Amino acid sequence: MAKSWHTRSLLYFLLPGTLSLAGNNLPARAQVAFANNPLDTLPVQERVTLRQGKPVVSGENGCYTARILIDATPSQTWSVLTDYSNYSRFMPNVTASSVLESNHNQHLFEEVNRYHVAPLITINARTRLAITETPQKGFSFQMVEGKLEELYGRWTLQPVPAYPYASKTQVLLTQQIHAHPKSVTPKGLFYNIFRRHVEKTMKAVRTEVARRSS
Repeated sequence: MAKSWHTRSLLYFLLPGTLSLAGNNLPARAQVAFANNPLDTLPVQERVTLRQGKPVVSGENGCYTARILIDATPSQTWSVLTDYSNYSRFMPNVTASSVLESNHNQHLFEEVNRYHVAPLITINARTRLAITETPQKGFSFQMVEGKLEELYGRWTLQPVPAYPYASKTQVLLTQQIHAHPKSVTPKGLFYNIFRRHVEKTMKAVRTEVARRSS
C-alpha cells in the first residue's frame, strides 16, 4: 500500500491530471487542493527543476518569466518580498533601497543597483518604481524614473501543496519582467547581464525566506 501511494504521488507531481489517472483515493479536501496546483500548467522539466529548489527563467530580449519554489507559507514569502527598505541586505546588486511614499497598497520605491559589466567597469543605476500591491498575492511595478528605456512587471505568489496529505505548503513565486535599455546601450550585453540578475534575484528571495523561517 505504501509503495502504491508513493508511486501515485510521484506521478502526480510529474504529470498534469494524474489525480484522475491514479484513482480518486484522496480526501475531497486534498482533491480540490491538487486540482488547483499551479505547477500542473508547467512543462515536466520545469517542475522537476523547481522541485529541486532551482529557479527557472524563460524568455529573451528583456522579457523574462522567472519562477522558484519556496518552502514557506505565502505570508512568510510576502513578508520578505515586500521588505523594500531592506532589499540592500539580501537582494543582489542592490546597494541602497527605501520607500519614499506610501498610500495604502501603493508605494513609491527607490533603489540603487551596482552592476559589474566587465573587469574594472561598474555601473550604478538609481531607479524609482511605482508599486501596487495585492496583499499576500503579489504586486505590480512600473519604473517612473531611471536609466532604462522601460522597466515594468509583476511578482505573483501561488500556494502549492508540498505533497499529498501534507499540512505544509510551498509557494510558487513568479516574476514577470520587461526591461529594455536606452538606444546607446549595447542590447545584447544588457540582456545577458539582466537575465543573470533575474535568476540571482529569485535565488536570493528563496534564501532569505529560508533564513527568516528557520
